[in-house]
Amino acid sequence: MRTPPSTGGYSLRAQAGIALVLLMVMLAIGTLAGYRAALQQHPSASPGERRFEALRAVLPARGTVGYLTDMGPWQQNQEPYYLAQYSLAPVVIAPDPNHELVVANCTSSGAVGEIAAANGFTVERDLGNGVALLRRLGR
Repeated sequence: MRTPPSTGGYSLRAQAGIALVLLMVMLAIGTLAGYRAALQQHPSASPGERRFEALRAVLPARGTVGYLTDMGPWQQNQEPYYLAQYSLAPVVIAPDPNHELVVANCTSSGAVGEIAAANGFTVERDLGNGVALLRRLGR
Protein backbone atom coordinates (compact mmCIF):
# COMPACT_ATOMS: atom_id res chain seq x y z
CA MET A 1 0.00 0.00 0.00
CA ARG A 2 1.03 3.44 -0.82
CA THR A 3 0.86 6.29 1.70
CA PRO A 4 -0.59 9.53 0.44
CA PRO A 5 1.97 12.22 -0.19
CA SER A 6 2.38 14.68 2.64
CA THR A 7 4.30 17.81 3.34
CA GLY A 8 5.72 18.86 6.66
CA GLY A 9 4.82 15.64 8.43
CA TYR A 10 1.01 16.13 8.22
CA SER A 11 -1.31 14.15 6.00
CA LEU A 12 -3.49 15.96 3.48
CA ARG A 13 -6.54 15.30 5.66
CA ALA A 14 -4.83 16.94 8.68
CA GLN A 15 -3.73 19.90 6.56
CA ALA A 16 -7.29 20.37 5.29
CA GLY A 17 -8.59 20.26 8.88
CA ILE A 18 -6.05 22.87 10.02
CA ALA A 19 -6.93 25.09 7.06
CA LEU A 20 -10.63 24.80 7.90
CA VAL A 21 -10.04 25.75 11.55
CA LEU A 22 -7.92 28.75 10.52
CA LEU A 23 -10.63 29.86 8.10
CA MET A 24 -13.25 29.67 10.87
CA VAL A 25 -11.03 31.69 13.21
CA MET A 26 -10.59 34.39 10.57
CA LEU A 27 -14.35 34.52 9.95
CA ALA A 28 -15.00 34.86 13.69
CA ILE A 29 -12.46 37.71 13.97
CA GLY A 30 -14.08 39.45 11.00
CA THR A 31 -17.53 39.09 12.56
CA LEU A 32 -16.37 40.51 15.89
CA ALA A 33 -14.68 43.43 14.13
CA GLY A 34 -17.92 44.12 12.27
CA TYR A 35 -19.94 44.10 15.51
CA ARG A 36 -17.45 46.44 17.14
CA ALA A 37 -17.66 48.89 14.24
CA ALA A 38 -21.46 48.78 14.30
CA LEU A 39 -21.58 49.45 18.05
CA GLN A 40 -19.25 52.42 17.70
CA GLN A 41 -21.49 53.93 15.04
CA HIS A 42 -24.71 53.28 16.99
CA PRO A 43 -24.26 53.77 20.74
CA SER A 44 -26.54 51.64 22.87
CA ALA A 45 -28.13 54.55 24.73
CA SER A 46 -31.04 56.06 22.83
CA PRO A 47 -31.67 59.83 22.86
CA GLY A 48 -34.49 59.16 25.33
CA GLU A 49 -32.14 57.35 27.70
CA ARG A 50 -29.49 60.07 27.41
CA ARG A 51 -32.16 62.63 28.32
CA PHE A 52 -32.36 61.11 31.82
CA GLU A 53 -28.62 60.52 32.45
CA ALA A 54 -28.12 63.69 34.54
CA LEU A 55 -31.24 62.89 36.58
CA ARG A 56 -29.96 59.40 37.39
CA ALA A 57 -26.90 61.01 39.00
CA VAL A 58 -29.00 63.04 41.48
CA LEU A 59 -31.58 60.39 42.37
CA PRO A 60 -31.07 58.09 45.34
CA ALA A 61 -29.42 54.78 44.44
CA ARG A 62 -32.59 52.84 45.30
CA GLY A 63 -36.15 53.57 46.31
CA THR A 64 -39.33 54.94 44.82
CA VAL A 65 -40.05 58.40 43.47
CA GLY A 66 -43.18 59.84 41.90
CA TYR A 67 -43.84 60.98 38.35
CA LEU A 68 -45.45 64.07 36.84
CA THR A 69 -45.80 65.05 33.20
CA ASP A 70 -47.54 67.61 31.05
CA MET A 71 -48.13 65.01 28.31
CA GLY A 72 -51.52 63.95 29.63
CA PRO A 73 -52.44 61.08 31.95
CA TRP A 74 -49.74 58.41 31.90
CA GLN A 75 -52.37 55.74 31.14
CA GLN A 76 -53.09 57.45 27.81
CA ASN A 77 -49.46 58.21 26.94
CA GLN A 78 -47.44 55.40 28.48
CA GLU A 79 -44.29 55.52 26.34
CA PRO A 80 -42.66 58.55 28.10
CA TYR A 81 -43.42 57.02 31.51
CA TYR A 82 -41.95 53.62 30.65
CA LEU A 83 -38.89 55.23 29.02
CA ALA A 84 -38.28 57.18 32.25
CA GLN A 85 -38.73 54.01 34.32
CA TYR A 86 -36.35 52.06 32.08
CA SER A 87 -33.74 54.83 32.00
CA LEU A 88 -33.72 55.42 35.76
CA ALA A 89 -33.77 51.81 37.01
CA PRO A 90 -33.16 50.46 39.63
CA VAL A 91 -35.05 53.44 41.10
CA VAL A 92 -38.78 52.74 40.82
CA ILE A 93 -40.83 55.49 39.19
CA ALA A 94 -44.37 55.35 40.59
CA PRO A 95 -46.94 56.73 38.13
CA ASP A 96 -48.28 59.25 40.66
CA PRO A 97 -47.04 62.36 42.50
CA ASN A 98 -47.66 60.96 46.03
CA HIS A 99 -43.98 60.94 47.02
CA GLU A 100 -41.57 63.46 48.51
CA LEU A 101 -39.36 63.32 45.40
CA VAL A 102 -40.97 63.34 41.97
CA VAL A 103 -39.53 63.10 38.46
CA ALA A 104 -40.90 65.78 36.13
CA ASN A 105 -40.93 64.71 32.48
CA CYS A 106 -42.23 67.67 30.49
CA THR A 107 -42.28 68.78 26.89
CA SER A 108 -40.19 71.89 27.69
CA SER A 109 -38.15 73.41 30.51
CA GLY A 110 -40.75 76.17 30.90
CA ALA A 111 -43.44 73.64 31.73
CA VAL A 112 -41.46 72.21 34.68
CA GLY A 113 -42.07 75.21 36.96
CA GLU A 114 -45.76 75.33 36.06
CA ILE A 115 -46.41 71.65 36.74
CA ALA A 116 -44.39 71.83 39.99
CA ALA A 117 -46.35 74.81 41.33
CA ALA A 118 -49.71 73.38 40.25
CA ASN A 119 -49.05 70.17 42.22
CA GLY A 120 -47.44 71.57 45.40
CA PHE A 121 -43.78 70.94 44.54
CA THR A 122 -40.65 73.02 44.24
CA VAL A 123 -38.01 72.41 41.60
CA GLU A 124 -35.14 70.71 43.43
CA ARG A 125 -33.00 70.34 40.30
CA ASP A 126 -33.85 71.45 36.76
CA LEU A 127 -31.76 69.35 34.40
CA GLY A 128 -32.96 71.00 31.21
CA ASN A 129 -34.90 69.62 28.28
CA GLY A 130 -38.06 69.27 30.39
CA VAL A 131 -36.52 66.88 32.94
CA ALA A 132 -36.37 67.88 36.62
CA LEU A 133 -36.39 66.51 40.14
CA LEU A 134 -39.17 68.00 42.24
CA ARG A 135 -39.56 68.06 46.03
CA ARG A 136 -42.88 68.34 47.85
CA LEU A 137 -43.36 71.72 49.57
CA GLY A 138 -43.57 71.81 53.36
CA ARG A 139 -41.27 68.87 54.13
